[in-house]
Amino acid sequence: MTFDTNYAIEHFPEIFSALPVVLWVTLLSAVLGVFGGALLAAIRINAIPVLNTIASLLISLIRSTPILVQLYVVCYGLPRISALIQQNPEVAARVTVLPNTVALVTFTLYASAYFSEIFKAAYFTVREGQRDAIRSFNLNPFAALRRIVIPQAALNAIPNLSNSVIDMLKNTSLLYTISVMDIMAKATIIASQSFKFIEIYADALVVYLFIAIILFAVFAIIETIVKRMVHTEV
Repeated sequence: MTFDTNYAIEHFPEIFSALPVVLWVTLLSAVLGVFGGALLAAIRINAIPVLNTIASLLISLIRSTPILVQLYVVCYGLPRISALIQQNPEVAARVTVLPNTVALVTFTLYASAYFSEIFKAAYFTVREGQRDAIRSFNLNPFAALRRIVIPQAALNAIPNLSNSVIDMLKNTSLLYTISVMDIMAKATIIASQSFKFIEIYADALVVYLFIAIILFAVFAIIETIVKRMVHTEV
């Protein structure tokens, strides 16, 4: 069986048209995950009673289970939560959760858990002597955090953040299982009509590769900017 180049080229725009959905889920959940991850990291670094235990359990749960399972749990769990809040079991049957909402909630929780570990590790890469100097000179904690700790920690966190975001991008290939019309959903529908799976999945591969290269380039630019900030501030 030969590779039908013309068929692959003809249907590439259809596969590429699903790109906004993938980018929307990946980037928005990553942005929200930065805030969620920073909050969880702050709780764990400061060892806040009770909250530290809850955060640790949540992070362990998310990091120890496949994201496909998490998608299903959120998809079928949100209506139950709504029913529990309203104390009406019948609500669960009436509530309709949009697939895109499920995707965003799941990927945001996923990003928050992984980013929190990255932020926590990056914080402790800042030399203890610098943190001691901040305390001994009675510098404003927020100013010291903003000008000294965060830029250095961010520089150390960026490579791991970029890897996590790329992993999130790749995990979006599972969104079709909850009826999100993503790249893989369109590829599967088109390929099932002609049985030319290799041509269509090759199109999907090219699109994912294109996005990944762009994201790596963006993170490289961010790393360069943060590096200049560190050299200026420190």
